Amino acid sequence: MIKFLSSIQLAVGLIAAIALASVFATLYPTVEVFSSFWFRGLLLLFCLNLLVCTLKSLPAVFARLKKTPANVCGERAEGLEISGHQSVEALTQFIKEKGYKVKMASDGDRQNVLAQKGILSLIAPHLLHLALIVVLVGGYLSSFGVEDQVACFVGEKAEVPASVAEGMVIEVNDFQTVLDAEGAIENWITNFNIYFNDVKAVESGTTKVNAPLKYKGISFYQKSYGYHHLIEVTGEQAGVYQIPDQKIFKLEDKVFNITQTIEGPLVRFFKGHEIVEEKMVKNGEKMEFSEDTVLTYVKTYPFTVLAVKKDPGTWVVMTGFLLMTVASFFFWTGRYREIALSFEGNKAYLTVSCKNKALRDEILAEVRSKLKAGETNG
Repeated sequence: MIKFLSSIQLAVGLIAAIALASVFATLYPTVEVFSSFWFRGLLLLFCLNLLVCTLKSLPAVFARLKKTPANVCGERAEGLEISGHQSVEALTQFIKEKGYKVKMASDGDRQNVLAQKGILSLIAPHLLHLALIVVLVGGYLSSFGVEDQVACFVGEKAEVPASVAEGMVIEVNDFQTVLDAEGAIENWITNFNIYFNDVKAVESGTTKVNAPLKYKGISFYQKSYGYHHLIEVTGEQAGVYQIPDQKIFKLEDKVFNITQTIEGPLVRFFKGHEIVEEKMVKNGEKMEFSEDTVLTYVKTYPFTVLAVKKDPGTWVVMTGFLLMTVASFFFWTGRYREIALSFEGNKAYLTVSCKNKALRDEILAEVRSKLKAGETNG
């Protein structure tokens, strides 16, 4: 079972399944994929696969890190004659200058040296596994996240859906359409307060497109907006009306709507489907429809729609990506290399360990040359 759980075949199969599920979820967003039990099961199984694989390999890594100098012998060891003036201290200094961490120990008449370099790259694959596990755990937690929306008029309060945060209320102070230097729309900004259990928790917080406001794990995104228009009418249809933007309204024998533009409110009069008249209006401006019927434009009544999202896995995923960055840096520190030497009399025994054969041969040639020539001070 352990062999199966740590197998590369299982990892490849799980990666393919997760990738296919993600593609399906993208193509069919109305289908709940990421919060389904089977997708969560895939994430957990992949976590288990990585965890078992990492735990199996860690003892060998720790053994390398704790390795101490020992007698160099066996078929892999290369025996070399050294010059009389050759000293262990001089060779050790030469290796240290090459960036190796050197350990020394004596065993009877033998002086043993162990030099290691690129230790961080030895840790890198396992740190990367840990980072992937953290990302997958974050993804699993995110599958329990909740997303909803709240709409609110400027100057009013609205409750945040209880599914996201129970006891939370927003109060919208202002909503603005921001224009750039050329007069084109650049962004939409909502300024609002947050109350939690009737206590003001955030005052004058702002959110805009691609720049959400975050509070206690809840993110507020600018999702949409709109306008209502407050009018006062005298005559037979006397009253105060709140008309949605672009909503057709009939007064006397005239059909019209009011549309909020960048310049301000625009009243359009229709005959059938054709626009027969357009007029910009200001707050307090009056329009006579007949002797008895007068329409007064009172004010624009903007509202904002905020997407509210609670994602318990966001910071876990970000931590995983940070660990991936660190692991990538460790990979760039160079391959792990190990030089083992034993000195006995005028004889030296040498082995070099490195997975890169070309690099291993280069290190062997360099150390062999120094040992033979006795030029360890170069």
